[in-house]
Amino acid sequence: MIKFTSLRLSLIIGWALIVFFASITSADETLQEPYKSRAYLNSYYRAVKYYNSNLTHRQTEQIVLAILHYSYEYSLDPRLVTAVIACESNFNPKAVSPAGAIGLAQLMPYTAKSVKTDDPYNINLNIRGACYLLKSHLLQYGQEQTRDLSSIPYALQLTLAAYNAGPGAVSKYGGIPPYRETQNYVRNVISEYKRLCGM
Repeated sequence: MIKFTSLRLSLIIGWALIVFFASITSADETLQEPYKSRAYLNSYYRAVKYYNSNLTHRQTEQIVLAILHYSYEYSLDPRLVTAVIACESNFNPKAVSPAGAIGLAQLMPYTAKSVKTDDPYNINLNIRGACYLLKSHLLQYGQEQTRDLSSIPYALQLTLAAYNAGPGAVSKYGGIPPYRETQNYVRNVISEYKRLCGM
C-alpha cells in the first residue's frame, strides 16, 4: 500500500511538473524521459481518448503517464503497450473477460499475483504488470532490443502469443499456437502497433 501511494504521488507530482513546465516552455522543447515533450504527451492522450472517449480527463492522464513511465522503466516501445491495451480492453479499466481476465491489460488473477499486482483493477499496477510480462517474454524469446519493435521480429509474435495463450502453449507448439483466438490476437495487436507507428 505504501509503495502504491508513493508511486501515485510521484505520478501526480510528475504530471503537475509537466503541466507547469509546458506552460513556460515551447511545445517543442524537450522534457526529461519518459515524457519527452508536451506534444508527445498530448499524442498519447489523444490516442487513449480515441480508443475510449468515456474515460475522464483524470483517468486518461493516469493511463498515459503509467504507459510512458513503465514503458520507459522496462525499455519497451509505449506504442506497443498502447496497442496491447487497445486490443485487450479497448482502454476500459473495469473490463472483465468471460475467462476472468481483469482490467486494462486483461491480467488473469494468477498472472497478476505472479507479477505482484495485488489489485489488477488499479491502473498503475495493471499496466506495470503488463509491461513486466511483455519484457519478460521478449527476453525469453531472444529479443534483447525492445525499445522499437516496429520491424516486427518473430520474438514479438511469440511474445504476443505467450501473452494471450501463455508461454506453455508457445512451448508446446514450438511457435504461435494453432488457436484461432491467439492467431487473431497476434495479428490484431501487430496491425494496431503498425498503425500507431505510422506504417
